[in-house]
Amino acid sequence: MRKIDTNKAHYVGLDQRLAARSDVYCRLPFILPDGGQEMCTCVNISADGLLMRYERGLEIGDMIVFRMPIIGRIAASVIWSLGGKTGVQFAKMIAVEDYLPMIRAMGARGDA
Repeated sequence: MRKIDTNKAHYVGLDQRLAARSDVYCRLPFILPDGGQEMCTCVNISADGLLMRYERGLEIGDMIVFRMPIIGRIAASVIWSLGGKTGVQFAKMIAVEDYLPMIRAMGARGDA
Protein backbone atom coordinates (compact mmCIF):
# COMPACT_ATOMS: atom_id res chain seq x y z
CA MET A 1 0.00 0.00 0.00
CA ARG A 2 1.26 3.46 -0.92
CA LYS A 3 1.79 5.82 2.01
CA ILE A 4 0.89 9.50 1.51
CA ASP A 5 3.19 12.12 3.04
CA THR A 6 0.71 14.26 5.01
CA ASN A 7 3.26 17.09 5.28
CA LYS A 8 2.85 17.80 1.55
CA ALA A 9 -0.22 18.70 -0.48
CA HIS A 10 -1.69 15.67 -2.21
CA TYR A 11 -4.52 15.34 -4.67
CA VAL A 12 -4.77 11.59 -5.08
CA GLY A 13 -8.23 10.74 -6.33
CA LEU A 14 -9.52 14.29 -6.66
CA ASP A 15 -9.09 14.63 -10.41
CA GLN A 16 -11.51 12.14 -11.95
CA ARG A 17 -11.27 13.46 -15.52
CA LEU A 18 -11.13 11.07 -18.46
CA ALA A 19 -8.91 13.39 -20.52
CA ALA A 20 -6.35 16.13 -19.90
CA ARG A 21 -7.57 19.71 -20.13
CA SER A 22 -6.31 22.43 -22.47
CA ASP A 23 -6.14 25.99 -21.16
CA VAL A 24 -8.15 28.44 -23.24
CA TYR A 25 -9.81 31.79 -22.67
CA CYS A 26 -12.81 32.03 -24.94
CA ARG A 27 -16.30 33.53 -24.76
CA LEU A 28 -18.93 30.91 -25.59
CA PRO A 29 -22.66 31.25 -26.14
CA PHE A 30 -24.82 28.62 -24.47
CA ILE A 31 -28.47 27.77 -23.98
CA LEU A 32 -29.88 27.43 -20.47
CA PRO A 33 -32.29 24.65 -19.45
CA ASP A 34 -35.22 27.11 -19.80
CA GLY A 35 -34.20 27.98 -23.38
CA GLY A 36 -32.65 31.34 -22.54
CA GLN A 37 -29.33 32.24 -24.10
CA GLU A 38 -26.27 33.43 -22.18
CA MET A 39 -22.52 33.89 -22.59
CA CYS A 40 -19.78 32.35 -20.47
CA THR A 41 -16.00 32.31 -20.47
CA CYS A 42 -14.42 28.93 -21.09
CA VAL A 43 -11.28 28.60 -18.94
CA ASN A 44 -10.21 25.07 -19.88
CA ILE A 45 -11.59 22.23 -21.94
CA SER A 46 -11.07 18.56 -22.75
CA ALA A 47 -12.79 16.13 -25.08
CA ASP A 48 -15.23 15.24 -22.28
CA GLY A 49 -15.99 18.55 -20.54
CA LEU A 50 -15.02 22.10 -19.67
CA LEU A 51 -14.64 24.65 -16.88
CA MET A 52 -16.53 27.87 -17.42
CA ARG A 53 -17.01 31.15 -15.62
CA TYR A 54 -20.64 32.13 -15.32
CA GLU A 55 -21.51 34.44 -12.43
CA ARG A 56 -25.15 33.37 -12.01
CA GLY A 57 -24.23 29.75 -11.43
CA LEU A 58 -26.17 26.67 -12.43
CA GLU A 59 -27.67 23.69 -10.63
CA ILE A 60 -26.02 20.28 -10.59
CA GLY A 61 -27.69 18.15 -13.26
CA ASP A 62 -28.77 21.10 -15.42
CA MET A 63 -28.45 20.32 -19.14
CA ILE A 64 -27.05 23.16 -21.24
CA VAL A 65 -26.05 23.40 -24.89
CA PHE A 66 -22.89 25.19 -26.06
CA ARG A 67 -22.30 26.62 -29.51
CA MET A 68 -18.66 25.69 -30.12
CA PRO A 69 -16.31 26.73 -32.92
CA ILE A 70 -15.73 24.04 -35.58
CA ILE A 71 -18.08 21.41 -34.06
CA GLY A 72 -21.27 23.43 -33.55
CA ARG A 73 -23.73 22.54 -30.79
CA ILE A 74 -22.84 20.18 -27.97
CA ALA A 75 -24.96 19.29 -24.93
CA ALA A 76 -23.45 19.14 -21.46
CA SER A 77 -24.51 18.33 -17.90
CA VAL A 78 -23.50 20.49 -14.92
CA ILE A 79 -21.29 18.46 -12.57
CA TRP A 80 -20.55 21.24 -10.06
CA SER A 81 -21.05 25.00 -9.72
CA LEU A 82 -19.48 27.21 -7.07
CA GLY A 83 -18.40 30.84 -6.80
CA GLY A 84 -19.02 31.78 -10.41
CA LYS A 85 -17.25 28.72 -11.82
CA THR A 86 -19.00 25.69 -13.25
CA GLY A 87 -17.72 22.30 -14.41
CA VAL A 88 -19.66 20.43 -17.08
CA GLN A 89 -19.41 17.04 -18.76
CA PHE A 90 -20.34 16.73 -22.42
CA ALA A 91 -23.10 14.27 -23.30
CA LYS A 92 -20.82 12.88 -26.02
CA MET A 93 -17.01 13.08 -26.14
CA ILE A 94 -15.55 15.28 -28.88
CA ALA A 95 -13.71 13.26 -31.52
CA VAL A 96 -9.94 13.85 -31.63
CA GLU A 97 -10.06 14.95 -35.28
CA ASP A 98 -12.48 17.74 -34.26
CA TYR A 99 -10.96 18.54 -30.85
CA LEU A 100 -7.59 19.88 -32.00
CA PRO A 101 -8.98 22.31 -34.64
CA MET A 102 -11.66 23.40 -32.14
CA ILE A 103 -9.24 24.30 -29.33
CA ARG A 104 -6.97 26.12 -31.78
CA ALA A 105 -10.01 28.17 -32.87
CA MET A 106 -10.68 28.86 -29.17
CA GLY A 107 -7.16 30.24 -28.70
CA ALA A 108 -5.44 27.33 -26.97
CA ARG A 109 -1.83 28.11 -26.14
CA GLY A 110 1.23 25.92 -26.43
CA ASP A 111 1.26 22.33 -27.65
CA ALA A 112 -2.43 21.61 -27.45
